[in-house]
Amino acid sequence: MPPVVRRLPAYEPPVGMPAVIPRPRPRPVWVPVPEPPSPELDATRLVWVVLEVLDGRRSRRLLREVAVPGLAARLGGTVRVRATRMVRAPRVCHPSRFVAEISVTIRREGRAFAVAARAEHRSGRWWLTTFSVLE
Repeated sequence: MPPVVRRLPAYEPPVGMPAVIPRPRPRPVWVPVPEPPSPELDATRLVWVVLEVLDGRRSRRLLREVAVPGLAARLGGTVRVRATRMVRAPRVCHPSRFVAEISVTIRREGRAFAVAARAEHRSGRWWLTTFSVLE
């Protein structure tokens, strides 16, 4: 087969004309599809129910409605009569769509404490899976 000779495109501008520099095409950029928002979470209610049970103001049975069974059993054994109040609204962080980490400051017996909790969305509801009062 004989060699094929092709004419090269002009690479020098014509004399007296301004040079036109070809610009490279922008490359497509991958944009991830945004994750849908997390289901609605009432963190104040979840934390407040547990605190009321721990203070002896509500029945221990209520823990079964907001916490997983292992956590409900553990928290049910730590009930004492005392007065607790929240200092401010809970702060909520969503590490993933169906997980929420909750922190709140409470006052109990004249002292300030921190509460840390983790909630997971299962079976159409938010359930507390971890709850601890940091002293």
